Amino acid sequence: MNHQVTHSAIELCAQLNDLLSQISDDQFSAPLPLFSGSSIGQHTRHIVEFYQCLILSVKQREKVCYEDRQRSLPLESDRSYASQQLEELQQQLTIVGDYPSEITLLVKDFDDQLVSKDWESASTVTREIHYCNEHTVHHLAIIKVGLKHYFPEVQLNEIFGVAKSTFAYRKGK
Repeated sequence: MNHQVTHSAIELCAQLNDLLSQISDDQFSAPLPLFSGSSIGQHTRHIVEFYQCLILSVKQREKVCYEDRQRSLPLESDRSYASQQLEELQQQLTIVGDYPSEITLLVKDFDDQLVSKDWESASTVTREIHYCNEHTVHHLAIIKVGLKHYFPEVQLNEIFGVAKSTFAYRKGK
């Protein structure tokens, strides 16, 4: 297991949790027109559930299927609960290396008629954590746009919503 990838996942969860400590419950759950009516809370839920789906599947030695995530309403509407889930997720990420590294990814894909065309692929826990990290950066970037537009008083660190490779490039590394 690549410990750097889990360290990055833990860092990303901490960045999001830091943001949650700076915003109000109303800011967390407000439907934002710039997000087509979704909220920071809904983006938070989406991020957290991808990691949770992966970790639960690995622990239960089941196929990983991100489409089967929970879609928990409390996670997207209760900022305190979301913060608690992020803290638990960080703890779980520290022990994910204790489980088998080879996994199967199940993708529930749909054609133009919305008929399911499922397929599977071999993967590893490290690869899927990396995927979740990149997915998280993408959603943090979206959240950042919303924050700058609606809540410019919220202070973010310079790497929030920026891929590490992009950040390194900008720093001349």
